[in-house]
Amino acid sequence: MTTFKSFAMALVCALALGSCSQAQQQPQSVSERVDKYFAENPDKFMGSIEIQENGTTVYQKSLGYADIENKIAVNADTKFRIGSITKTFMSVLVLKAAQEGKLSLTDPLSKYFPEAQIPNAEQITVDMLLYHRSGLRDVVNDKFDEFVTYYTKPQTRAQMIERIAKAGTNFAPDSTFRYCNSGFILLTYIIEDVCGKSYDELLNEQIIKPLQLSHTGVCTTPINSNEGFAQSFSISGERLEEFDPSAVLGAGAMYSTPGDLLKFFNALTSGYFGNGIFEQMKDFKDNWGRGLFPMDYGDYKGFGHTGGIHGFAAVMMKIDDKTIVFCSNSSFSDATNLMNAILGIAPEPKPQYITLPTEQLKKCEGKYTCEQLKMDVEITSTDTKLVAQATGQPSFPLDAISETEFEFKAAGVKMVFDLAKHTFTLHQHGGEFIFKKTGEEEKPQYQAANTEQLKKYEGVYHSNALGMDITVAVKDGQLTGQATGQPSFPLNATAENEFEFKPAGIVIRFDVDNNKLTLRQRGMEFELLKK
Repeated sequence: MTTFKSFAMALVCALALGSCSQAQQQPQSVSERVDKYFAENPDKFMGSIEIQENGTTVYQKSLGYADIENKIAVNADTKFRIGSITKTFMSVLVLKAAQEGKLSLTDPLSKYFPEAQIPNAEQITVDMLLYHRSGLRDVVNDKFDEFVTYYTKPQTRAQMIERIAKAGTNFAPDSTFRYCNSGFILLTYIIEDVCGKSYDELLNEQIIKPLQLSHTGVCTTPINSNEGFAQSFSISGERLEEFDPSAVLGAGAMYSTPGDLLKFFNALTSGYFGNGIFEQMKDFKDNWGRGLFPMDYGDYKGFGHTGGIHGFAAVMMKIDDKTIVFCSNSSFSDATNLMNAILGIAPEPKPQYITLPTEQLKKCEGKYTCEQLKMDVEITSTDTKLVAQATGQPSFPLDAISETEFEFKAAGVKMVFDLAKHTFTLHQHGGEFIFKKTGEEEKPQYQAANTEQLKKYEGVYHSNALGMDITVAVKDGQLTGQATGQPSFPLNATAENEFEFKPAGIVIRFDVDNNKLTLRQRGMEFELLKK
């Protein structure tokens, strides 16, 4: 659940739904069209789906297994982990607490975590967390390599807050939007503190029991399919590891069913929770709201939330007169074509692929890394196909469009290899990300600088926008930088007054005459003044 909505990272992020143009309408009823989709794609979807038109159920079906090994079939009451749809429930709890005067949306993080050393805690507000505008780094997606080392084990409040504090920031508070699970983990602790009850208790008291959601709650481990819970599986049917709910909390720790999600969503959109909460949630900034986001699909206009976590995928949305909810446990990645069927949009023609010789495929093999996504992808090959696997994720096949272009159509992934540069460019949902082959990149040539030259850059530099200091010092002839509460890092000279720390994409340019430095990282630029 993506948002960063990204390739092979359906972890507490929004499940990506592709867009489409308003193509030729299919004449059948919703029921006929969706049955036809499932008949033609028997191995793609495993789970439950329910569709309403104007509040009346027009389609309901359960397919596949909750437990493949023991042949336990999915039914309408099978409970699925719903990933980031949890955030919609959490947003309701926070907005209710605000209306009851237990907190204010303008409260700074420093009010609730005074000793935690969270960056920019005095500038980041509760509302920025709801809107994904805090600037905090996402401990799930931005720190994915670390996340996979602990997500199956119970985590304490102290551990998670420390991780969020150490992860640092991506941008100045409220300057832009970036999907961030860290914010909703912090909201969980805030809501527990101001209400004096556990997150589980608050959900039951304020949402689950009043709406009689008999198959909804906070996940526990291990998953027990004999008690009506679905296990999750990769596209190839391999059982996936379970996450511990304490690692994600209000960002993605809940389970539910399509029937229960419909009850909750219909209650929310009809004003059940009162005092304009639904309107607050639909007040969009940068195409995102508080626990909801626009889900326009071609010419159709809608809103809702999606979720994906460790093979589970879920959608909860209203689009025109339809309310659509489905939950899956088979790493479902064909949501675009399922939505085509539901909305009556003619499917796109199937692409024509080519078969490449084994020796051509092997030219693309290797381990690649993307600094921007903090992700590694290993490319291998069979006799006829390339296979890609991101760190900690199931592998998936790549079909050849040309000698250097490949795609995994189901997830909207396209990879274009540049064999001369030892890179590939990942295209997905309008984003482009360059992966470089490990060990193939030329080492940068740095300039020599004597200690006397370096000492003129020493000092403590401060940024109000970032809410932090960077201490620049010379140690054993090496210029170093150290941000508040962070480890120090070496700075290598690329010019007389410009230095970089390449592993983190940091470039620092000093202006000695004006006692300042400019920090550039990931396309952003910040000015820090010398104290």
